[in-house]
Amino acid sequence: MRRILLALLLVSCAHTPPPAEKKDEETKAEAPAPAEAAASPEKKTGCASDTECGDGQLCIKKACVEISKGLAECRDFKVEFAFNSTAFEPSAKSHLLRMARCLRADQSLKVAITGNADERGTEEYNLQLGSKRASTIETYLLKLGVSATQVDTVSYGENKPVCRAQDEKCWAKNRRAVVAPEPKQ
Repeated sequence: MRRILLALLLVSCAHTPPPAEKKDEETKAEAPAPAEAAASPEKKTGCASDTECGDGQLCIKKACVEISKGLAECRDFKVEFAFNSTAFEPSAKSHLLRMARCLRADQSLKVAITGNADERGTEEYNLQLGSKRASTIETYLLKLGVSATQVDTVSYGENKPVCRAQDEKCWAKNRRAVVAPEPKQ
């Protein structure tokens, strides 16, 4: 009888995983399933910026929201430039990152980038400068993963000023590129 009990005891010990294996199994049970992990960004609240949300989401009113067609947050904005420069102001990066998220999430969305210059310089020079400014923005969006088919550029040079006064404050407003979603057709 003792031999039978010993045999049963040995057999039952052989099927019980060692403590380390039990710990791994418990950890696996606590970790969310892949489907749950993927769904968690949708439920996330309390975000402070887009980077805290999934790639197809924006942080709107402190909540991660799925980017959908026609989302008002994927709107136009202005990028400013210094005098005679094609390097955009660093403050534009957050707007460009947001637009890139919108474009990557909605492949049917397209944007027009219009480059502009102040009135100083020849018309030909200002058209070239406006074109270079628009191209700088386009290149930045492409580096962020936006498809080239979603971006159109045009230069207006000095021909579409937003301000007509003859002072630095006004000229600064005219040195810009505007990034605007194109209407759906």
